[in-house]
Amino acid sequence: MGFWERLVGSEQPQHKDQSLLLPELLDNYKAEIELAKQIQTHAELSPHQAGADRLHAAAQEQNRIVTFLQDKIVELGGECQESDTTPKEGQNHWARVVHDLEDNQALTRKYNEQAIYWDPDVPDAAVFFLTLEGDKQRLNAVLRDLAVRADPHAID
Repeated sequence: MGFWERLVGSEQPQHKDQSLLLPELLDNYKAEIELAKQIQTHAELSPHQAGADRLHAAAQEQNRIVTFLQDKIVELGGECQESDTTPKEGQNHWARVVHDLEDNQALTRKYNEQAIYWDPDVPDAAVFFLTLEGDKQRLNAVLRDLAVRADPHAID
């Protein structure tokens, strides 16, 4: 089909295969569990108690997201497996928080794209991904605030 056929809607709609949803969720779970471990590790390396407390709170929120995703995977009949990865390192607290923020932002964009992909055919999956995106946006705000406060070049 050409551009004009797609534009006017004369093309047959393509329906999404729901069996593809579970592998996507498992990939997301792997990325989320790695990020949870990374944030927890970075919280333990934080040089200041205030930064460590905020990162521990972010790690708890991240663990809540992991549990939410895990529950959905189990509901669909999947099995979650943890992976052994080493967290990204940084020269200082700010660099580590920026790694956390960038990884979290990538997952936020991914959930938005997945919600758009699944929306017309599997509305429950779209709502699930939009919920995850909202949770990740709140975590983005916390991590962004931490990164700004930990910036070694910030002027007081």
